[in-house]
Amino acid sequence: MALKKVLIIAPFTVLPGEKGFNRFRYIAEELARLGHEVELVTSNYSHAEKSFRQHENGRWIGPSLPYRLTLIEERGYSRNVSLERIRSHRCFERNLRLYLERKEQTEHVVYAAYPLMGAARMAGSYAKRLGIPFILDIQDIWPESINSVLKLPEPWLKLLVSPFTTYANQVYKLADYIVGVSDTYVARGKTANQNAKAYHCLFIGADQAYFDACACREIAVEKPLGQFWVTYIGTLSHSYDIETVIKAVSLLERTGYENVVLNIFGSGPHEARFKELAEQLQAPVRFMGHHSYEDMVPYLVRSDVAANAIAKGALASVTNKIGDFLFAGLPMINSCENKEVMDLVANSNIGFNYKPGDFTNCAHYIALLFHQRQTGRQLGANSRKLAESRFDRRKTYPELYRMIENM
Repeated sequence: MALKKVLIIAPFTVLPGEKGFNRFRYIAEELARLGHEVELVTSNYSHAEKSFRQHENGRWIGPSLPYRLTLIEERGYSRNVSLERIRSHRCFERNLRLYLERKEQTEHVVYAAYPLMGAARMAGSYAKRLGIPFILDIQDIWPESINSVLKLPEPWLKLLVSPFTTYANQVYKLADYIVGVSDTYVARGKTANQNAKAYHCLFIGADQAYFDACACREIAVEKPLGQFWVTYIGTLSHSYDIETVIKAVSLLERTGYENVVLNIFGSGPHEARFKELAEQLQAPVRFMGHHSYEDMVPYLVRSDVAANAIAKGALASVTNKIGDFLFAGLPMINSCENKEVMDLVANSNIGFNYKPGDFTNCAHYIALLFHQRQTGRQLGANSRKLAESRFDRRKTYPELYRMIENM
């Protein structure tokens, strides 16, 4: 095995001690464990927690990490959709460029997350200057995803984002290897770059052993006898059709389903709006806030249904939460219109697809699972089986490590 010096550039990484269990931190840790020399470059500002990271924090420097961590300064922002965020990311990109220009050039491989588009382009250009392989990991397909915010007619949208699409295609073309969190995203990269040496779908997934260890943690999860939990985890923003699930459980309560409760784990810019809606409808909803991964999993495994609530028009595909839903062994109700996700739900027999916005149909499937517990258990067993075969990072990520070692 050829040991490599690997530079990973991932602006939205979750670091040890923060809430979440991020793909790029996991890859950095595993490559380091295999003996590779790894540097993880990320922002000094946590996107998830909306707070600045302290350089002197012992959790992130020195012998406590098996890899080198570099924090690039940016300005920070309070709202995900804002000019403030654009300015902050541009600040990150400027400082990243300066860092790469001054850096001692000893890497064998550059591995970068996409987006940010600008940061990914700098990473690819840096790899080209050194004449070393560049791996692009597509987490989201910007600028196409912007329509979930703007809600513009298709012709107007294409005209507006045309310069950004050209820019995105230039970034994709820099990649020697294209990785993506779904076949959908890999296909987008391949459309722009048909000359890459390999294309690989690598679901974000979860580490089965770590998930199960979290599931067994002895924390006070109080679930009243007879309650039926529908659980959502993730961001509370424009891309997620949480409003429909709130309306669905409200409808169910009004028609006699007093034990059905919706648990919402997460935070985001639309949190106040969703809370107001739940209050207006007097819906049985619990806003649980932004928990650590370790504290969230025990609630998830005690749930009865997982809600993959994705808004109409959102270009989400196989998101990180799907792996956790599957490992929890839950039947899934899904409103994501991405064909890959809909096929996964239907063909693997793990739940039901419904149209975003259709709270009556959403309520129908929740009621069906409430009454047909054996059906729910079978769908949940199928979920866990799928998780173990296709979403366990311990089984799927080694293909990435071997690819890096063979470059």
